[in-house]
Amino acid sequence: RAAGGLAVEQVADLLQRLSANARKLDRLLGDLLDLDRLARGTLTPHRQLIDLGALVRRVVEDAGVNQEHAVVVDAPTVQTAVDAPKVERIVENLVVNAAKHTQAGTTIWVRVQRQHDGVLLLVEDEGPGVPAQQREQIFQPFQQGRNVADHAPGSGIGLALVDRLANLHGGRAWVQERPGGGASFRVFLPDTQSLDTSST
Repeated sequence: RAAGGLAVEQVADLLQRLSANARKLDRLLGDLLDLDRLARGTLTPHRQLIDLGALVRRVVEDAGVNQEHAVVVDAPTVQTAVDAPKVERIVENLVVNAAKHTQAGTTIWVRVQRQHDGVLLLVEDEGPGVPAQQREQIFQPFQQGRNVADHAPGSGIGLALVDRLANLHGGRAWVQERPGGGASFRVFLPDTQSLDTSST
């Protein structure tokens, strides 16, 4: 209602902030609901053969971190059978997590690599990294690393959901040091011969 007294640039900035916060709230609610379903055992994967590289490129573009970070994507065409919406959540949460824990202007790398028995997703950054003693703890609900940017506090459930969605696919999630410094978050999704083409 007060927009009439604001400059066009101010209105655009406010709308951008509202939109970004709405996306964060939607992501938080979705994560909480999925964690609850996973805890109750009511969430099952509906696998379909997809191009995982294309999915990763689209999710990174939509994640909204490109404005403050240089994001380098190496995601070639990789055909694999996964639950696409759930893998989207994995990729989005890892990319957003990397942006939260690193300084603006630093680089985030997102990669898809074919393995002989599955696919490896990597989201790496050049931030402070994750101390060895915290590398298992941060995948537990409501646990966060110490280096969270003041402007982007988190809920501590994004990585827990990544871990559980990886397990749901029969895979796993972990973090290690990136060569050259920073964190290297990795998710392995095994191949499967049985495709579930049911709708999600």
